[in-house]
Amino acid sequence: MDVLKHVLSLGTFTGLNHVSRVIMTLLLARFMGAEHFGTFAALLALCEVLLLPASMGFASSLMRIAHPLFKSQQHALLQGLKRVYLAVALSFGLIFAAIVLFGYALFSPHQLANEHLEYLVLIVPLGALMQCQATFLIALDAKRRGLLTQQSLFEIFTAASCAYLYFSHGPLHLEMVCQALIASISIVVVLQFALIFPLLKKDQPAYQTKHWCKSSLRLLASGAGVALVAKLDVLLVHHWLGPKAVSVFYPAVVIAGLMAILSNAFGMVLKPLLLKERPDSAEIAQTMRWFWLCNLVFVSVLAIAAYPLLALYHEPEMESGHTLLLILLLAQLVTPLRVCASSTINLLGEPLYNLWVLLFATAVTVIVAWYCQAQFGLLGIAWAFCFGFVLGAVLRTWLVIKHGYLDFEQLFGLTKRSIKAQL
Repeated sequence: MDVLKHVLSLGTFTGLNHVSRVIMTLLLARFMGAEHFGTFAALLALCEVLLLPASMGFASSLMRIAHPLFKSQQHALLQGLKRVYLAVALSFGLIFAAIVLFGYALFSPHQLANEHLEYLVLIVPLGALMQCQATFLIALDAKRRGLLTQQSLFEIFTAASCAYLYFSHGPLHLEMVCQALIASISIVVVLQFALIFPLLKKDQPAYQTKHWCKSSLRLLASGAGVALVAKLDVLLVHHWLGPKAVSVFYPAVVIAGLMAILSNAFGMVLKPLLLKERPDSAEIAQTMRWFWLCNLVFVSVLAIAAYPLLALYHEPEMESGHTLLLILLLAQLVTPLRVCASSTINLLGEPLYNLWVLLFATAVTVIVAWYCQAQFGLLGIAWAFCFGFVLGAVLRTWLVIKHGYLDFEQLFGLTKRSIKAQL
């Protein structure tokens, strides 16, 4: 029960970003037409893919770089680091976003999306800066403020401003929502500056720019790959089937994404257990048993609540949306396997294995999705990504067992055998 209590306390915290995403998308689905909402979902997914590269990896590496400096009270270096990630996010982020979006416009067949790409040139660098500053706050031991400003606060501001615009002017167009996004992110960025300022001493900035950039670029490849795969389904649906198909598909993706509340919480519990000098196999097995049980219960609850949740979104094709959600939830049944295997490889083995698995599984998934969408449309794409999710989990599990980091029984929480974590 101690494991469950720990997970519940963490789940409340990790669930904040997912709940705010549900609130924002629920309101926008009601306030916008199907084509505008579908295009918004695709552009938002594209933004989220570009955020980490636009920060040149700093959004991922700042915790590793800044936290030791803060613990050793090296405020001069922290002042320098703050200026470096600010310059990178705003200058490199702006140039990177402009180049990528220009290329996207050449290949995208959808006029509505292309007409609003100019807003993303502002949203991407501002969003990258927001992510960097949120991570910086967490590294400075302001965890609650960092997590609150990482995503949920700007989504709440966006939802509130869009609600005001809707009740003042009627149904929203994509242009109005993009402007609300820019305003909301800007407010959060200014707030983050105000929160960071009192945490640092006013020392003369010192720099280790070359070292910081190298450290960030090392994490960029795998981090950007994960972000791309997480949003690839929405982007492919938009490219192949158009914005109206996204308006059917995206609510199912957001609802299935609530599973991340549980997986993130259990992932945070598992990592310290795996990092122990002599990991306790009984403790790992017990945690995994709870993970499998809670995961099954959560999937079942979302499956039962599928119709009411989709109705809140005013799902235009309820039966199709319901089937899509059930397919996505089916893939989530192997989430404990994926989370444990991925964490084990990162912490006890070679992290590049995760990248190779990611690239292989993604390539297979895209090929299968391309074939299936021609034959079965939206359902075919959903089944392809379900297959890809399971394939990635199985391959990581095979690597973990093959290299002896954990055995089959421990991964499934069946017995209390000893860990073999050999680096």
